[in-house]
Amino acid sequence: MRDKKSLKSLNTFGVDVSATDIIYIYHDDDIIKFLSSPEKESSFYVLGDGSNVLFTKDYDGVILKMETKGIEIVSQTEEKIFVKAKAGEDWDEFVRYCLVHNYCGLENLALIPGKVGSSPIQNIGAYGQEVRNFITKVYAISVSNRSLCTFENKDCQFGYRTSIFKQACKGQYIITDVEFMLTIDGTPDITYDEIKNRLSMIDSVKAQDVYNAVSYIRSIKLPDWRVSGNAGSFFKNPIIPVSHFTELKKKYPNLKAYSIGVDECKMSAAQLIEFSGWKGKKFRDAGVHPAQPLVLVNYGNATGKDILDLATYIQNDVYNLFQVQLEIEVNII
Repeated sequence: MRDKKSLKSLNTFGVDVSATDIIYIYHDDDIIKFLSSPEKESSFYVLGDGSNVLFTKDYDGVILKMETKGIEIVSQTEEKIFVKAKAGEDWDEFVRYCLVHNYCGLENLALIPGKVGSSPIQNIGAYGQEVRNFITKVYAISVSNRSLCTFENKDCQFGYRTSIFKQACKGQYIITDVEFMLTIDGTPDITYDEIKNRLSMIDSVKAQDVYNAVSYIRSIKLPDWRVSGNAGSFFKNPIIPVSHFTELKKKYPNLKAYSIGVDECKMSAAQLIEFSGWKGKKFRDAGVHPAQPLVLVNYGNATGKDILDLATYIQNDVYNLFQVQLEIEVNII
């Protein structure tokens, strides 16, 4: 029997769990080789940087650790450029690569941990932008027949922090590359209030200025996972009917929400958690971050179950107070 492989250093929560085996994927051929092997019949999980996953127990299967590298220019016009990146590229390094070459659009998504291949699965978003606004194609390998597949943007069924790869086709494809359409020397998006306020003294805002502003805001609001294990935002901001929010405002005048249409609005999960009394609280060695209640933290020796139990208690209290169900954003394994 092979010794189990530790995953503690491969998940940003720092949960001490193990897997039956870990296979590092450096080339797309490594994926084909694995899918053609007897090991494919066992359970397997594709892992990027482990930045959006919570292991609640040892994984009885194989971890495919994505390490493929490469960035190429597919085509360009006078104003637009199409850039394709391998799934194993570090997301923030890719964003910085684009900025160095004056390819604009992704700067609002600065400092998000993870790999490029994970970005369409989660439809990552922050500070007024979502990655679906820039993705043109997602390339993947079918798990069932090892064929190469191309998903156009519309095929990906992007939604709020979700996609076809997280819903209808979960586990059916392994993403190899993502293509983005960016603007050459474009005008950055500074509509998000925190960015606008931070850059108010700059006359002509550049994409690099937005990247720097977002990086600063994230650094003061979110804990470093290398110091306090976490996966960033643990819950999605809930979307509720405007009529429900109107009733809540009568009882809780300080509640905030943002309109996303005539009949719906998006509430702040962080505010709901804080109003429920969980901000800064601990449960065993897990806790709610004192500066950002949307972030659950491993203070050293929390198990995945400890963190999930804490999340469940928070969900229950928020629902009992506001009749709003918080949905977990992190992938639970």
